[in-house]
Order: sequence, then structure tokens, then C-alpha cells
Amino acid sequence: MKDNADAQNMGIGLWSALVSSAYLILADYLLNHFSAFWLLFTSLMILPFFVPVAWRNKSKYLSWTKTAWFAFALVGILSGAYNLAFLLSADKLPISVASMFLSIASVMVLPLTCLMSNRFPQLLELASIVMVLIGVILVLQLHEAKYSLLGIILGLLTTFLTANATIYSSKSRHLLVASEAMISKQLGKLVFAVIGLTFFIKEDLEPNDSAAYLWLILGLYGLIKIYDTFVASRAQFLLPPLIFQNLSLLSLPVVCIAELILFNGTFSIWQWMGVIAIILAGFLASRSKQIKINPIQ
Repeated sequence: MKDNADAQNMGIGLWSALVSSAYLILADYLLNHFSAFWLLFTSLMILPFFVPVAWRNKSKYLSWTKTAWFAFALVGILSGAYNLAFLLSADKLPISVASMFLSIASVMVLPLTCLMSNRFPQLLELASIVMVLIGVILVLQLHEAKYSLLGIILGLLTTFLTANATIYSSKSRHLLVASEAMISKQLGKLVFAVIGLTFFIKEDLEPNDSAAYLWLILGLYGLIKIYDTFVASRAQFLLPPLIFQNLSLLSLPVVCIAELILFNGTFSIWQWMGVIAIILAGFLASRSKQIKINPIQ
């Protein structure tokens, strides 16, 4: 029975990676026409789901402790922050490079969980960190100056925030259900979108193109992102953070292939070797047999 449950949990993690690939590809296309804040603003589409759920469960939420509210807020803030950092990075970098920074969060999880568990990294974990550094150098084609420095800084910020978001989502599994975590994350993104559209109103109030089909694609992006957030929340609750992030690595080659086919991108053999090195780093990290970290009570 346990083997069946483990296989089902892994299946949810794999499906989460595939759904993520779809929204990453759509984001790459839409960033040519809309700002990152407009893409975040699609989280407003959660309100028709959020309002009836909040009303139906109002007695439960009124009885929440400060710890539960803190977990709800922190999960949302981290999700909004890393999504904004990623979209701003993807606006400055090729989507394959921006996605790489999302993917290497699997290795960033290692030192964070070691700190939380009061232990030193294992040899395999150290080897995975070395492999991810090699992978990053190869994907950047040994010349980071080829890419926007601001994009790279935002990408590194994305890595740090994604790792923390994954860890704290996993730790909140006894306080929130997946639908509540999904609502928290969507509201967090909405807050960052409103702040961005308010403070950068001259630049971002109007999209670059007002064609009707673009608005339809933007709406589709919003729906896929909500679904992706829900599936990812389920996977984060069911799997240890490191295993979840390693499964997320599978979206990287899918995005790279899509960039080549759909957007006439270029990807050298050295960059493909970098992608393989990053995936291998995730595999080495998973061999640490990390268990679920202790939840917030």
C-alpha cells in the first residue's frame, strides 16, 4: 500500500513539472507583449474561487491560530516574490536560462535543510552542488557577460526565493490544505502585481499590444498558473522538498526544446551538457534519502 502511495505522490510531482513547462513557455511568449506585473495580475482570477471557499469555511478561518495565519501569509509572500523575480528575470534572459535558475533551487534546498536539521551535507550532496555549478557555467556558455547582469541577479534571487518557498510550503502541510496554500500563493502574487502596477504605473499600465487574442492567451496563462499552483501545492505537501524540486528539474529540458522549436532559439552542445549536469545534480541530491522536514505545528 505504501509503495502505491509513494508512486502516486511521485506521479503528482511529475505532472506538476509538466504543467510548469506549459506555463513557462506561455510566459516567455507573453512577456513580449505584457509586463511581468500584468502576468502576475492574472492571479486575480482566483477570486471567484476564493470568495465562496472563504465564506463556506469562515468559522474555520476565524478559529485559526496566529501560527496558521503566519504560515498562510508567509507561503503567499514567498510565492509572490519568487514569481515576480522569475518573470522579471525571464524578461531579461532567454526562457531556458531563466528556467535554469528555477531548476537549480533543488540544490539550494540542500544547505537550507541542513541548517534546519543541524547536520553537515553528505558527500553526494556536496557532489550535487559541484555539478550544478558546472551546469550553470555551461548553460551561461562560460561567458556570463553575454547575458543581462540584472537578469542573472534576478535569476539568483529567484533560486533563493524558490527554495525557501518550497521548504515553507512543505512545513505548513499540517496547517493548510492544498487549496488553501494555492489561494495564499495566488493572493501573494496579486499583492506584488498591484504594488508593481501602482509604483510603475507609467511603464506598465498599458500593455505593448492590445490584440484580443493576446488577452485570451493571457487569460489562459492565468488559468494554467492557478492549476499549476494547486498541483505544485499538493506535491509539496506529499513529497520531501528535495524530491519535489528534483522532479521540477524535468521542466528544464522541455522548456529548452520549446525555445528551439517555437521561438527559433539557439542552444549549443555545451549548453545541453549544462542542462544534463543540472539534472544529474538533482539526481545526486535525491540520493541523500532526505525525509520530510518537520512541519509547523
